[in-house]
Amino acid sequence: MSSQWFLDQARLGNMYHANGLSVTLSALSTTATGLILSNPFGSGKNLVIAEIRFQPSTAPAGASVVHLAVSPAVSTTAVTHTTPAVIHNALTTGSNVNVGVAKADTSATTVGTPVMLRALGSVVAASSVTPDAYVDYTNGQIIVVPGSSVQFAYTTTAAVGHASITWAEVDA
Repeated sequence: MSSQWFLDQARLGNMYHANGLSVTLSALSTTATGLILSNPFGSGKNLVIAEIRFQPSTAPAGASVVHLAVSPAVSTTAVTHTTPAVIHNALTTGSNVNVGVAKADTSATTVGTPVMLRALGSVVAASSVTPDAYVDYTNGQIIVVPGSSVQFAYTTTAAVGHASITWAEVDA
């Protein structure tokens, strides 16, 4: 999808953004922390991801790989929303105004152990942390269908930082 398509969706009020500030990511687990984006079963919308981003804010204790993980299957069971994150519409009329159907959390219990989808970035040791953000301009390459979710996760050593995700909501 082109950047023009996403711009058009923003103008229509269909683009959203959520972030988790100073979050500690969880490993691949149903007890998720960091940033979790879920699409409720029966929502009638697909979440077309435009961009995912993670900015390390502290040096990990050792090597750490940050990735985006996905639910293993579509489920009619809802994600348990423990700590909701603020959702912003691209038409900046205030936080949690016109938030669409998606749910974003910094802590949630997902359905089924997630699986890694895409690596975002890594550090090989605590001393190699750099201020560069891990950015993935997915431009529609990832679509979260109703009854599924995506979340930031780590392997090897926990990562702490700022996570964000931007998506468009379109009819399923």
